[in-house]
Amino acid sequence: MNGDEFGPPAPRGGEDSGGGQGLSPAEFFSSLPGGGLPCLLGALVSVFLMQSGLLSIFFMAPLGFLGFSFGRRTAWTGALLAALLNTLCTLGLSLFLGRSLARFLPDLGYIFLMAGAFTWLAAPPPAGIFRIRAAYRLILGALAGALAGFLLGNAEFSEMMRAQAELLSSMVTASAGADAVRRSLLEQELSPERILQVFNLVQVRGGALGAYMLILFINRQFSLGLTALFRRGQGSREGSLMSFHVPAGLIWVLSLSLGGILFFRILGLSLPETAAWNCFILCVLMYLAQGLGIVRFAVSRRPAGRLLLNIGIILVVFSPGINVVALGLLLLLGIAEHWAPLRVVRDRPPSTPAA
Repeated sequence: MNGDEFGPPAPRGGEDSGGGQGLSPAEFFSSLPGGGLPCLLGALVSVFLMQSGLLSIFFMAPLGFLGFSFGRRTAWTGALLAALLNTLCTLGLSLFLGRSLARFLPDLGYIFLMAGAFTWLAAPPPAGIFRIRAAYRLILGALAGALAGFLLGNAEFSEMMRAQAELLSSMVTASAGADAVRRSLLEQELSPERILQVFNLVQVRGGALGAYMLILFINRQFSLGLTALFRRGQGSREGSLMSFHVPAGLIWVLSLSLGGILFFRILGLSLPETAAWNCFILCVLMYLAQGLGIVRFAVSRRPAGRLLLNIGIILVVFSPGINVVALGLLLLLGIAEHWAPLRVVRDRPPSTPAA
């Protein structure tokens, strides 16, 4: 597992070698590729996504596109510019609506943190202590996002979750029809408070960490797709997932975390059990990525393999029950590669010359 299988391509065009020492902000900006226009456009698209509500989870994809297509300086400048422009937009919105800016401060802090974490994932420094494997950058970015979500909080998200819990509770209760006994039981067991309690428990025990890893990974794949679409021939390394391998000792972490969950549950120690759950979910996600890499490797060696894979993914995603089985098989496939080489390139035998 050498190299940066999960990471960006090498810098192109020497954009990162010039530095920006001794330049004014205008000179530095104009020294970026395209006179800084791609950087500005990427930042504006990112801010639009930040403010769009439903699409806000994709605000990092334009920043990744800048990193994969134009290099580190452009990506980090775009991330800082996007965060600052979003702050100005939020300030103007708070003044227009007559709301206190303090209400938006947690969101602004979250945007700065996630923009930095994802830009570090897509455009890491060339050397130094921060140049670690991209899989570890993904984990640390997800961990930072999950901790920020717990510490900073989000009033609008909490209100939305409460509204969803009340809607779900009312729908389930209404399904009881005229059966008064069943309705009473459902109202007690599936009250909005009970649903929120279960949701918060899942969040703490690895759900938030897994969600942030998924968000970062999807944004990364979206960035690579944009790079392949708009920057053809730039070496986006779209198939890098095929070469992703988990660390050799991760199987022990998976086993110990699973044992820790059972052990600490028996002892009634909630804090170490929560830590064990997060370790377990982290290992599961990495093995799922390895299993998906194995599938990508297998279908890439078949005619129309990518088309068949995309069709299969669509069918699995929209097939309740089947998707759970598919995830289980991917997990087992990823674990099985510890003992069986599943991505071996077999050389074709040399053709026999005609007699």
